[in-house]
Amino acid sequence: MRVSGTGRLDDFRERVRWLMVRDEDAEVYTEHHGKGTLEYRFQPRRGIPFPAFTAASADYPELRVEAEWERDGERGRALIENGQLVETSATRLAEAQLEVAVGDDGRLDLALVCIRGEDGSIAGYVATAERHTYFRYKDSVLTLVNPEEPDAKLEEAALRFAGEWIWYDEEDAVLERARYANYNFPVRGANLKSDKLALLRANAGRYSTLDENAKAACEAIAEQWLKR
Repeated sequence: MRVSGTGRLDDFRERVRWLMVRDEDAEVYTEHHGKGTLEYRFQPRRGIPFPAFTAASADYPELRVEAEWERDGERGRALIENGQLVETSATRLAEAQLEVAVGDDGRLDLALVCIRGEDGSIAGYVATAERHTYFRYKDSVLTLVNPEEPDAKLEEAALRFAGEWIWYDEEDAVLERARYANYNFPVRGANLKSDKLALLRANAGRYSTLDENAKAACEAIAEQWLKR
């Protein structure tokens, strides 16, 4: 759930907290607020907590409440304004392939997601602890895409991937910071989420679902981008 707009964000946050505390069926959530936005992340057991956010939206009609979710290969989106559900949509997700690697001190060495185009090309997003970019790969040619100019599919793949695997230094991420402190790992610009970090540490620091074509794209990125 993401709340944005020119309005009383702090008041909205307190209203949501008040509503969630008093709801005995409320889902567990974490807050990841940034400048000008409020963000709430859930792993719901019963469903998305629309009632609390819809009620708060009615109290603060100048704010925009967006909900995004993924389930069983489908991604959905809803928009709430002035206490009303004004837009909703759902789409099937393209299958994505991943490659993630971390160093001994928890440094994010590589985080890559690939999606395949209808023409057989591969496109995706790649990040390290310090930088990131989008890319396209076709006929053994790698093309880097300005991080400020992705198309909708590239941006969707990156957001899905980052939402599951990565947290950033500009986020509050109190729990993630505490876990990194317990590991005695420094916090960098981009960091692997602690649950994924545990997975990789149990697998020699690497996780991959790439097929041969995607591996070729990954190798091109290693040669033409990582080594620059």
